[in-house]
Amino acid sequence: MTPHNDSKDSKPCIGLLNPDQEDQMKVCGYRRSLMRTGFCWACIFLTGGLLRLVLHWWRHLYLYATCSQCSLEEAEQVLVTEDYQGKHKMYHVKQIQVLTSSNLKTLLEKEQQSIERTHIECDHVENVLQLSVHFTSAQFKKCSSIRIFRCKQLVYAWNNNTNRFQRINGLDLNIPCSYYHQQRGLPVHEQISRRIVFGDNEITVPLRDFKTLLFLEVLNPFYVFQLFSVILWFTYDYYYYACVILLMSVFGITVSVLQTKKNQDVLQKTVYNTGNAWVVDHKGLSKELPTRAIVPGDIIEIPSSGCTLHCDAILISGNCILDESMLTGESVPVTKTPLPSKRDMIFDKTEHARHTLFCGTKVIQTRYIGSKKVLAFVINTGNITAKGELIRSILYPPPVDYKFEQDSYKFIQFLAIIACVGFIYTLVTKILRGTDPVKIAVESLDLITIVVPPALPAAMTVGRFYAQKRLKTSEIFCISPRSINVAGSINCCCFDKTGTLTEDGLDMWGVVPKSSTNQFQIPLKSVDRLPFDHFLFGMVTCHSITILNGRMMGDPLDLKMFESTGWELEDSNNIPDTEKYGILYPTILRQPRGGLSGMAETESGSKNEIKRQSSVDDLLATVGISPSQKNFDHGIVREFPFTSALQRMSVVTRCLSDQVFNVYCKGSPEMLKKLCKPQSLPDNYSQQLSEFAKKGYRIIAIAFKALSHKMNYTKVQRLSREEVENNMEFLGFVILENRLKPDTTKVINALNAAKIRTIMITGDNILTAISVARDCGIVSPSQSVITVHADPIGDSANIQTNTGTECNFDNSSDKHYKLHYTLDLGSKTSRAYLFKSCFNSNLFDPETPEFTAQVGKTIFHMESTNSLVNESTSSYAESGLPTSDSLASVKTIDTWTHNDAELGIKHTPDESWRRQECIFAMDGKTWQIVKDYFPEEMEILLTRGSIYARMSPDQKQALVIELQNLDYCVAMCGDGANDCGALKVAHAGISLSETEASIASPFTSRNPTISAVLKVIKEGRAALVTSFGIFKYMAAYSLVQFISVMILYSIDSNLTDKQYLYVDLGLISIFAFFFGKTESFDGMLVEQVPLSSLISSTPLASLLLHLTVVTAFQVTCWVHLHQQPWFKAFEPADEDHLGCFENYTMFCISSFQYIILAFVFSKGAPYRKPLWSNWPLCLAFIVNLCIIVYLVLYPSDWVASFFQLIVPPTMRFRYVMLAYGAASFICHIFVESFLVEYLVFKKYQVKREKNWVTSKQKYMRLEHDISNIKNWPPITEVYEPNNLIDCETEQPTYVSLHAEQNHDTQLGKFPGFC
Repeated sequence: MTPHNDSKDSKPCIGLLNPDQEDQMKVCGYRRSLMRTGFCWACIFLTGGLLRLVLHWWRHLYLYATCSQCSLEEAEQVLVTEDYQGKHKMYHVKQIQVLTSSNLKTLLEKEQQSIERTHIECDHVENVLQLSVHFTSAQFKKCSSIRIFRCKQLVYAWNNNTNRFQRINGLDLNIPCSYYHQQRGLPVHEQISRRIVFGDNEITVPLRDFKTLLFLEVLNPFYVFQLFSVILWFTYDYYYYACVILLMSVFGITVSVLQTKKNQDVLQKTVYNTGNAWVVDHKGLSKELPTRAIVPGDIIEIPSSGCTLHCDAILISGNCILDESMLTGESVPVTKTPLPSKRDMIFDKTEHARHTLFCGTKVIQTRYIGSKKVLAFVINTGNITAKGELIRSILYPPPVDYKFEQDSYKFIQFLAIIACVGFIYTLVTKILRGTDPVKIAVESLDLITIVVPPALPAAMTVGRFYAQKRLKTSEIFCISPRSINVAGSINCCCFDKTGTLTEDGLDMWGVVPKSSTNQFQIPLKSVDRLPFDHFLFGMVTCHSITILNGRMMGDPLDLKMFESTGWELEDSNNIPDTEKYGILYPTILRQPRGGLSGMAETESGSKNEIKRQSSVDDLLATVGISPSQKNFDHGIVREFPFTSALQRMSVVTRCLSDQVFNVYCKGSPEMLKKLCKPQSLPDNYSQQLSEFAKKGYRIIAIAFKALSHKMNYTKVQRLSREEVENNMEFLGFVILENRLKPDTTKVINALNAAKIRTIMITGDNILTAISVARDCGIVSPSQSVITVHADPIGDSANIQTNTGTECNFDNSSDKHYKLHYTLDLGSKTSRAYLFKSCFNSNLFDPETPEFTAQVGKTIFHMESTNSLVNESTSSYAESGLPTSDSLASVKTIDTWTHNDAELGIKHTPDESWRRQECIFAMDGKTWQIVKDYFPEEMEILLTRGSIYARMSPDQKQALVIELQNLDYCVAMCGDGANDCGALKVAHAGISLSETEASIASPFTSRNPTISAVLKVIKEGRAALVTSFGIFKYMAAYSLVQFISVMILYSIDSNLTDKQYLYVDLGLISIFAFFFGKTESFDGMLVEQVPLSSLISSTPLASLLLHLTVVTAFQVTCWVHLHQQPWFKAFEPADEDHLGCFENYTMFCISSFQYIILAFVFSKGAPYRKPLWSNWPLCLAFIVNLCIIVYLVLYPSDWVASFFQLIVPPTMRFRYVMLAYGAASFICHIFVESFLVEYLVFKKYQVKREKNWVTSKQKYMRLEHDISNIKNWPPITEVYEPNNLIDCETEQPTYVSLHAEQNHDTQLGKFPGFC
């Protein structure tokens, strides 16, 4: 039928959006079909509009019904299908929009001033009226028209060259850094051309007016079902309850609409774009334009007074100090420097973050060279900016697998099936009895509203509502109430280290300078006693501290180091003109005022200091200062800011009384070891580093280099970072300690006691991370820690490192990596492993310089130089593993390494540590390799891994996702700085930051300690148990009433209007409302996690057994009634008079059952406080029990008349009804306490779930697999990086790292790091 069929090979109907990316989606083309549309609307008319309502709920079905598939090039509409991790499918129906030059002409006439318009009209019209479309590589395509659609606030345009829809991207993809410096301002017509395609520079939030929101809310399936129920009840003359439900629905709709409107307005307010910006045109002139008119490619001028950025831009001249707390969560100001102009360096937003000004951040201060302006090149506007990404993540959060909610929908479907069965049964029986057709229809449909109660969805939110209120009183705020129930199932908690487990601030422990003999000196704790030499000058100058409002602001580590020296930082505003260098406003560091007058005394009297340093004369001669010189004030001429990728920062400084420029660099000891001259490193460099790292200290290395005497200010500004940061002189270590927060250990111990797995994910050094993990309890004193390292092996590791930016890999199929497992036994004592080689009959131990044996693809390699291990407490061996996807290879390699007779290796180790549950630790580089090349081993390492160091934000997020894939329910707790991605994807993200970055996290705690994790888990468990109880109660109530009504229907009777009203309002609604007021348990967390699935043995057994008891008692009472001598059968005469003995019996026994079931399902410990702590619910039980007893025994005439109760004439039967109620209570208690809780749950389900073989949890099965792998992992004696890459240590590599570097490893050697 479609004309595109003849050429469908060249015109595809289906395509991919964002291929091979996380947000990959499928897109299909459709266009209107008159035949399908006519048939669809005929069916809608025949169904009275019901079909249209269904098609409104599933818009893609309406697209199928009215349109036919066609090629994407000819499509009028597209269906975008989003498949999230293969678990959730979402559909977006979007209209194709055609942009033409007429749009450009309209906007051109509207925007331009008369002078500019006159100038433009002189140009050729065909050159002006062209749209500028950009996909990648800064290549703008000119076209007269373009077909686009918008999905999730992003624009996709048809690319004729690739024959598919592609996302309109900003100028930050595959573009060399030199491009930005070569650009000049845009002409007006080019600005307008780009603005048509990119849209206004505004972050768009979908806004709907009150009437639209109201209409959409009313069409919600829940309210449609309620409306159906209300209409049915009015038809049935059930006015009272119908009116109450109607009022409740109106109230609920109004509150929901008002809240939605408020949320929209608040979000719109946060992104509202006002103000003007100075834009440089193609002539180099600055003109003021509204910020909404900015387009990618514009060059903007940053005012010296500061501003809020409304776009993403690259700094191309001058320096800026920014507050990025909105995006990162850190209130520390960040210094931005101009992007280097390099042709061979491709811009990367992550790698070059220190040169990028992000939308939503605030420029606090600018610094510029002479009269040159601070300029930035705009790369992204509107929704594709950093702030736009954040807002879109709020508008379109990733779907979370809410097991409880999914099961509840399935259970409601099951109830609906029961309702249909009852509907058919009632329909047939009443037709056979010749009942009035209208009455048949009404009563049959009424069964549906009984079995599927309209109030069920509202009742389900009660537990979350009260839990959210209680969390708020604990200063924990939740923006996603659905996450509260999920938090109740948490069995794995991930923690950031700095600022989360440990204090934000660092305390100065001391310094370890290097002596003139190239040896480490004795650690010095009094930093102010350091002599005036390069080590002190490095501590004083190498930082990013600035003065704002009279206060020093900067990174806590920088502040602590600088403050310990006693020096002073001088604001540039107060610097005399004579010290401004003429072209640069520097940061000036003043030595302590007392230091000038007292220097002579210091030099002569402080003998200890002089002994530990070079002589003062030598020092002064080194920096070119005469011995009589006493002024050591410094000015910072240039700064290369810290980046986690490079793990260092450096500054170019000059002593104010001298002409020589010096470079000072500080960073991770592992990185500076590569940047310094090997001869400047002490022999025990690695051992000293290991000693402090294992104690949990934060170690910063300091290095120095003197620049040429011919260097002047201009040349300094032109120096590249690579030229500055090499061949440096190592000066020493600065040691800082990061103390645990007061309640960290207590919380970790509580989680461990509850068998909730705890994991540390940090960007810090791996040895420091292990030490902190031991201190806080993540690693117990008896546990062994195995550190995993990875290296490429053999010729397959063909690594090419370019001087600039790239690290290329040989992607051939024979690429191999080797894994090293290094054992640290912690506090346990162990014997050293002895390895004997039959080669030359030499004893092979740590003293052996080197031994290499290679059999096939197996590598056995060992060195003893500079090992970062504790020789007295560690035991090692080493194995090489080929890339493999099977666990069999692990066993094979283990056999080769330990027991192969051809290698002649024997050992007599103490294997007792293998009987304990050892844990793994690894860094970000190793994690990435294991993830990419060892998928099977990754699952095992994840199951036992507890420490992940040097992890980038992307790797943190990926780790959380992989843990979820092992069936863990994961909570992530971080301070919001680099944890936003992980917080967002975790089942329960808990942010300890109050900044706007916490908006990505469901939970935010104002109390910055991990005690919030315990509180969230406790409230989550309470809310989950409450939701379970309410759901079971509402389902049981529906089925109890269903059974009662079905029995009464058999004699054409029913419960009266007043009886329904009392049951629904007086009993069910009251119990459901107060059900969730029981607070969370205030004792210790228990090991057993609450049930999260309704479709499991325990809840199903509970409902079935209780319903069996309910049915048995109702039938028994019915039979007992019919055996009474005074009983008279009901004869239906009038619909308004339903009172009879059968009605009395069913109403009384079912009312008892409603109260009993509410009591039984209101569980207390170990997840909630005891029932009596919830006094409103207890009061409701007592009052309703008294009312029912009163109605059963001796109701007054007006009460009996009101309820239409026909009370039995004898008191004996009334007491029998009380006895039945008491017996029912005993039976239900027995069923729930013994049969369900003890037999089904504890003896069957819990044992089954904890059994490694029968458990459905993937991580449990992996634990079973680990226990069956003999002699794994193979332990490595000493870990040293592969010698294949040792040659690169001389010249550092500058690549884009997504993780901080671990010890003794090279940058950019593995996939994901280039």
